[in-house]
Amino acid sequence: MQTIYAPPWDAYELIDAGKGQKLERWGSLVTIRPDSMAYFQPKYDMDNWLQQADFVFHPTQGVFGEWKALTQKPFRWTISFEGVNFMLALKDTKHTGIFPEQAINWRLIKEKLGPGSKFLNLFGYTGASSLVGMLQGAEVIHVDSSKSVLGWANENRTNNAAGIMKLVHEDALLFIQRERKRGAQYDVLQMDPPAWGNGKQGKKWKLEDCIEGLLSAASGILKEDGVLLLNTYSSALRYDSIINLLSHQFPNKKIQSGALKSKAKSGKVLEHGYLFKVY
Repeated sequence: MQTIYAPPWDAYELIDAGKGQKLERWGSLVTIRPDSMAYFQPKYDMDNWLQQADFVFHPTQGVFGEWKALTQKPFRWTISFEGVNFMLALKDTKHTGIFPEQAINWRLIKEKLGPGSKFLNLFGYTGASSLVGMLQGAEVIHVDSSKSVLGWANENRTNNAAGIMKLVHEDALLFIQRERKRGAQYDVLQMDPPAWGNGKQGKKWKLEDCIEGLLSAASGILKEDGVLLLNTYSSALRYDSIINLLSHQFPNKKIQSGALKSKAKSGKVLEHGYLFKVY
């Protein structure tokens, strides 16, 4: 298995990581937040981190917590990636509205899409990949089961140049299965599913229970020269198992894959999950 490093970009920087946390710069704002993959020792001590940070996340219960402000920086702000504007915010789940390691996906999307192309973004979240596709002139279908993140995606859409980006409030599996029955075809399909979550009606699901159905439906809606981008973060799914599923569902396509990691400014390497490109 190869290692795929997330590419650097001007507005974001992983400064250091360790002891279950990471120190990150988002434009001019710096945060400290938990990351279970930072199980090693950081290069710098916490006093050094706190001297740089504007906000620190403190867990309270489960995945929830609160942000402590160390400076007078705003809780909402905007950063850019190659001409695309992302509105960020400090949420009580420690997240900010984008997963910066996915800059590698954004660049792949830019390479493949153009005017007249069709892009389906399942588990679209706040719309980072969708915005990149939209600004390439593609017709974008953005699907998520959460009304709140669809509202965030709509705000991101409004803050960027006009384009075709349809927001769909639906379960990803149900939507893609219907698209296959309708005979829809896409140039690029991205799936960035969480390890577990709640569907449109609040029904709980686990990725390991849905991945085969998702990939089966995906094989029927991807154009002959289309590209599937799949990110997985579930510890319940083995890398080899996903490769086998992809090889079975897409027997005539190539698969490029590996462990997706970020290298901090300090030299520490943080693991995220796996990235699969089927083309």
